[in-house]
Amino acid sequence: MIRRSIAPNTITYNSLINGFCLQDRIEEAKQMFALMVSKDCLPDVVTYNTLINAFFKCKKVENAMQLFRGMSQRGLLGNTVTYNTLIKGFFQSGDCENAQEVFEQMVSGGVPRDIWTYSILLDGLCNNGKLEKALGIFQDMQKSEMKLNIFTYNIVINWMCKAGKVEEAWDLFSSLGHKGVKPDVITYSTMISGFCEKGLKQEADALFRKMKEDEILPDDYTYNALIKARLVGDVRQ
Repeated sequence: MIRRSIAPNTITYNSLINGFCLQDRIEEAKQMFALMVSKDCLPDVVTYNTLINAFFKCKKVENAMQLFRGMSQRGLLGNTVTYNTLIKGFFQSGDCENAQEVFEQMVSGGVPRDIWTYSILLDGLCNNGKLEKALGIFQDMQKSEMKLNIFTYNIVINWMCKAGKVEEAWDLFSSLGHKGVKPDVITYSTMISGFCEKGLKQEADALFRKMKEDEILPDDYTYNALIKARLVGDVRQ
C-alpha cells in the first residue's frame, strides 16, 4: 500500500497489530505501532486495547501501563474493554490490589461496567483468596437489575465448591431455573465434583442422572470426578 502511495489508515494498522499480537509477535506489533505513530496515523482505543492485552499476556505489566498512560496523554479515554483488560491482567499477574484499584477508578470515572467486568472481578478475587468479598459483590449483583449469565454463576458455584461451601453452591445451582438460566456442562460437572469431594455419593449420582435427563453431555471433567469418587461404574449402567 505504501509503495503505491496509498496511506494505510487506523483500521489497517489495527488489523496488522492485532494479527501480530494473535501470533505472540509482540515486538513486531510494537514496531507497527511505532510506524503508525510516525506516519501521523492516530491510534484509537482499539489500538491501545489490543496492545495492552498483548503486553499483559506476555507478563509485561509495566509496558501495558505505559500504554494506558499514553492513552490519556493523547486525550483518549479508556472504555469498558480497556478497564476489563487491565483488571484481568492485574489479577492474572497476582496483583489483586491494583486490580481492585482499577475497578474503583472505573466506577468513579463513570466507565460502564458489563457482565464481563464483574465476572473478571469475581473470579480474580476468588482466585486470590478473597471469596467472602467476591460473594458480597455477587449478592449486590443479584439485587441489581443486571442480567447474570451462566458464565458468572459457574464462577461462583466453582469457588463455593472449592471452599467447601457445597450446600450454598447447591442452593445457588437449584435456583438457576427460577432465574431463567439453564445450567451447562460446566455447571453440572462443577457441582458433581463438589459433591464427590464432600463424599456425597448419592447426591452426585442423582445429579449425574439429572444431567443426562436434561440432555447435557458429560465431559472428561464429569467422569474424572465420578471416577475419583468410585461412582462411575454404577452411574454408567
